[in-house]
Amino acid sequence: MYDFVIVHGSYGHPFENWGPWLFNSLTAEGKNVLAPQFPCMDQCYENWKSVMDAYLPFIDENTSFIGHSLGPAFILNFLMDNKIKVNNLYLAAPFYGLINIKEFDDVNRTFFKYPDLTKARSYFNKAFCLYSNNDPYVPMNLSQSAAEQLGAEVKIIPNGGHLNASAGIVEFIELKREIDRNG
Repeated sequence: MYDFVIVHGSYGHPFENWGPWLFNSLTAEGKNVLAPQFPCMDQCYENWKSVMDAYLPFIDENTSFIGHSLGPAFILNFLMDNKIKVNNLYLAAPFYGLINIKEFDDVNRTFFKYPDLTKARSYFNKAFCLYSNNDPYVPMNLSQSAAEQLGAEVKIIPNGGHLNASAGIVEFIELKREIDRNG
């Protein structure tokens, strides 16, 4: 069984941003960590779901999900579609809805399936949302809305941009602290 699943964002891969650092940190502690590569070409929810479906037998109530950017939307859909209960959610720069950037909205729109995220609450123990006050992609109100609907604890990273390598975050210490504190 996996202890953690790390889900990258739109047009991304598991070897970018803080993903490798977090993967290495968690595996060094003896944790079983999955960091799948989701399709960037023909990116849509169903294509990502087909990748993750292969890992369903290895996910249970002790598995926590970690997602960045579009990753949280995918995670929420995946949990609700499969009606599986997991441990905790750690969501960085989360959003659930169009961000008014055409190149992203065109491919991301299939990830926004549910009008009410409060229904996702029954599929995890706790949610933690980390986002910044100056994200160039995700409007802060979308991160706030996702956090509110999920009943999540919030940590705002001042001037953290999109919480990625472009913003200088290749070691996401605040995220790791939340994971260490909550499992």
